[in-house]
Amino acid sequence: MPSGRHVKVAKFEILKPAGGMKWKEFADLLRRVRYRVFRLANLCVSEKYLQFHQWRTGQIDALPKLTVGKLNKRLRDFLIEESETSESLDRFSKSGALTSYIVDALSRYKIGALTSQSKWREVIRGKTALPTFRGDMAIPIRCDKKAARRLERMPNGDVELDLMVCVRPYPRLVLKTGKISGSMLATLNCLLDNPEQSLEGYRQRCFEVRQDRNDTKQWWLHVTYDFPAVETELNKEIVVGVDVGWSCPLYVALNNGEARLGWRHFEPLARRVKLLQTQTLARRRSMQRGGKNDLAGGTARSGHGRRRRLQSTEILAGRINHAYDTLNHQFAKSVVEFAQNHGAGIIQMENLEGLKKTLQGTFLGQRWRYFQLQNFIKQKADEAGIECRKVDPRYTSRRCSKCGYIHEVFDRQFRDTHRESGKTTQFKCPKCEYEADPDYNAAKNLATLDIVERIKRQCREQGIAMRDDEAAAEVL
Repeated sequence: MPSGRHVKVAKFEILKPAGGMKWKEFADLLRRVRYRVFRLANLCVSEKYLQFHQWRTGQIDALPKLTVGKLNKRLRDFLIEESETSESLDRFSKSGALTSYIVDALSRYKIGALTSQSKWREVIRGKTALPTFRGDMAIPIRCDKKAARRLERMPNGDVELDLMVCVRPYPRLVLKTGKISGSMLATLNCLLDNPEQSLEGYRQRCFEVRQDRNDTKQWWLHVTYDFPAVETELNKEIVVGVDVGWSCPLYVALNNGEARLGWRHFEPLARRVKLLQTQTLARRRSMQRGGKNDLAGGTARSGHGRRRRLQSTEILAGRINHAYDTLNHQFAKSVVEFAQNHGAGIIQMENLEGLKKTLQGTFLGQRWRYFQLQNFIKQKADEAGIECRKVDPRYTSRRCSKCGYIHEVFDRQFRDTHRESGKTTQFKCPKCEYEADPDYNAAKNLATLDIVERIKRQCREQGIAMRDDEAAAEVL
């Protein structure tokens, strides 16, 4: 049974500042805070790396305790040396460059994960680059302390928040909530209904204020929250297999029955996938043919410079990202609901690491975000208390899900050669003559407990050598 709490993030648009503050003043204050956050984050990473390097090379005997709070005070001194006045800095903190709520959030949620000894070992060995932060990074604000300000609903129905990015008076913002609905609205109501931060409800843990990269006049509030894990009765003997389909986006099957999700269920989403991919390619090609100087030729954008002319590509990228996210969420939701409806305690998927190029033969194609899709499935499965596993995909498409015999020649080339009138080539077992849709057969195999060991045993019986490159062939 699941225990503890799940953590998620909700994103809300900032409608306007409140309390008589103008947008220009509000945005200017946020940019000044963000600059200090950017400076402090990079200062922390560089100082901690330098200390670790000195310790590893024997220049110092032990790693000194260098806290983000101490560096916050040091940054204040740097800013004064760079002609900042103490009076202007006092607006943000009386002793440092930033408030303790920002410093704590930065230390806990940003710096801590990047400054561990294991991380520095990877940097020193040349396996990863030294971490750095961008100038447009988000402003983290811790809101789980007792005195912290959190979201609250006003008598007129507005949702407002005092942002603790400086000393009093805090800037106050109003969220844009008029058009949100569904799960987003339900989440917001759950957060507002728990002002005491009770463990039985949704608790606000951290805020992040982020400027939109495509529209600099737009700011967003990201709310990190947690909620209790759902207690459900699930059976670990019931397994759901999820196959990256060739004839449909996904095929989902159950190990103890004939229930499945296939083309009939995913057809509406499949049409949207194909339409998205067609429109995306057509739009990109149109932009590329025009070139960077002709993107806005003959339009109102002509003559406004390269950045303005390329703005349409940035907007397109944002829309594509949103469409990918939405569709993958819908796929993931269908899979997890299927598992819940059948009381399954385990979901098994193919391990697709290192197989990006071979995914071009699947229904969704190489450009689709498979790893995001699998992450969404895992996140939703975790919330439902369902274990999610990734298994070796070798021979899962060529194994007979009924008798276990491996149809060794049943690969992509075989399917293309034996296809009739555009129909999908059916899987037919040479031993027991079991016949089924190949994606369904693969999903049934993935729904089998200990499938990897079963396949290995069958390969030994049939004298088949399991090569590493067979994994790529299976997703085709």
